[in-house]
Amino acid sequence: MNIRVTEMARWQVRLALQDLIKRRDPEASLFAQALRSLFEEPKTIPDRLCPVEGMSELPHQEVVLGSYRLLFLEKEETLWFLGLWPPIYAN
Repeated sequence: MNIRVTEMARWQVRLALQDLIKRRDPEASLFAQALRSLFEEPKTIPDRLCPVEGMSELPHQEVVLGSYRLLFLEKEETLWFLGLWPPIYAN
């Protein structure tokens, strides 16, 4: 399975990390490590996908990393990383 990352998702990850670093939040390094680990072993992503909480009717799925939610969509043998929901938007 191919993994593709949208420009929006790249931008959102950069903003989230910049914000965590700016606030000197210890979650920054944990989140970065978890994200790196997830994408270094992309074969594990499908096993970690869950329906989006509270929106199971959507074709999207999510992976929860700490207090962040990564939004994915599977289409034609490709898993698209679409975006990131930071804690202020989750739930």
